[in-house]
Amino acid sequence: MTNPILIDNAAICDAGAETRAGSVLVEGTSITAVAFADDDRRDLRARAAEIVDATGHWLMPGMVDAHAHSYGALLRGTEGSLPLELWALHTTLYGRAMDGPALRAAVLLGAAERMRGGITGLIDHSPMVGFAGISIAAHEASGLRVGYAPFLHDVSDYDLLDLKLPAALAPLTPPPPPVDEDAYAANFASLVATARGGSGRVQVQLGPNAPQRCSPSVWKLWRALRDRHDVAVHTHLLETRAQASLNHLWPGGMVAAMAREGMLEGRLTCAHGVWLTDAEREVLAAHDVTVSHNPASNLMLGSGVMPLPACRACGLRVALGTDSANTGGRHDLWGVMRLAMMLPRRDGGDPAGWPTGLEMFSLATEAGAASLGLHGRVGRIAAGQLADLALVRRQAAGTLAFDGGIDAMVRHAGPEAVDSVMVDGVWTLRSGRILAFDEAAVLTDAADQIARLRARMATQLPVLLAAMPDVTRRFLAASRDGFRRREGIGEASPGG
Repeated sequence: MTNPILIDNAAICDAGAETRAGSVLVEGTSITAVAFADDDRRDLRARAAEIVDATGHWLMPGMVDAHAHSYGALLRGTEGSLPLELWALHTTLYGRAMDGPALRAAVLLGAAERMRGGITGLIDHSPMVGFAGISIAAHEASGLRVGYAPFLHDVSDYDLLDLKLPAALAPLTPPPPPVDEDAYAANFASLVATARGGSGRVQVQLGPNAPQRCSPSVWKLWRALRDRHDVAVHTHLLETRAQASLNHLWPGGMVAAMAREGMLEGRLTCAHGVWLTDAEREVLAAHDVTVSHNPASNLMLGSGVMPLPACRACGLRVALGTDSANTGGRHDLWGVMRLAMMLPRRDGGDPAGWPTGLEMFSLATEAGAASLGLHGRVGRIAAGQLADLALVRRQAAGTLAFDGGIDAMVRHAGPEAVDSVMVDGVWTLRSGRILAFDEAAVLTDAADQIARLRARMATQLPVLLAAMPDVTRRFLAASRDGFRRREGIGEASPGG
């Protein structure tokens, strides 16, 4: 066990209590004691080998980014003004141009941004399955806690929507190939073993792209690998109106089919869930499923607004995600908390039902831990919790508050106020300086990889851009017709 570290005289922020001055003792990877009374705090000072004076700071559990695609960190400034199904043609084209060095740079670039924002954990839902080993190694180097979920799918949304893409795009954005189940299973087992042989901060999850993008045989593989390796599962679910138009393909809807097939349980996190019905939300809640709310990317892509009050009303556990940097923008859960808090207020209504800052704080910390399969072990400041923590300046120009509780922190703090971050009992950011890796070298490498990507795309991007007006017209028609053909279930409507 490493020498005990005492974080002393901080304003301790925990979802289960009011903010108050106290001390937290960290030994090894865990919090071993939390004290508020003067005598108890003196006892902790006597036990500590290192004392960090946190006067003027909030001490909070690190936040968890419960849905992200790390490769997107190199794609900031690319296409961001199309619906998901059209935007996907762009991001797929860029993604196919990436190689291992580019993906490593993207992982570490995103890690730097998150760490500076007080994020200590994330789910990386990764389409770059061929570079999975590189991704795991980069996540290990990042110092963050990560659930790495490589994609699994064999069905195209465009086929389901009966959207015929122009022949010119066939070599640029080909449909997913059939899944070699034995090869995928063997590779997945190897990835699980690699992660479990590492620091313990990085775990492998199963990452089916989305239920509709998986054939019945892949659903069976999904369930088999989940149970064989005892892993969590991360998938997209009913993100867009176009996807909702396909829900009638499963008797009773997709969620009902997942329940029948044993796909719903507490290790599952579903991203988005914008177009779930009330009944579907209740089914997910009954099975202890977590939904990752990604309000920024949902708005950016025109997908709609997940009705957070309806989720809360039925007891559905909701975490928060930033999604990909080329959809939702910044990996900034402070901004996401505020957006998620404000969206349900847009139409007024009874303010007694409006989400509060404390509730958003719980979504970003305690609920986020569930997406990592660590519910009850991460996300609180209490003895026995893993020591994933952040110190936030509470006396800065933007955070000095009349009432300096959690609500004020949520409404006014941001990445610029984050001073230090600890993951697994190790300082990864200290006094504004990243210690886990060489940030300057990462920035230099990322800039070089972006230049290389731009060069690789020089001949391919114009082909896609030339085809987009026709593809957009076809997509809008197919989506509209698909919604008209819906039958067998009630139509969902996003709202909040």
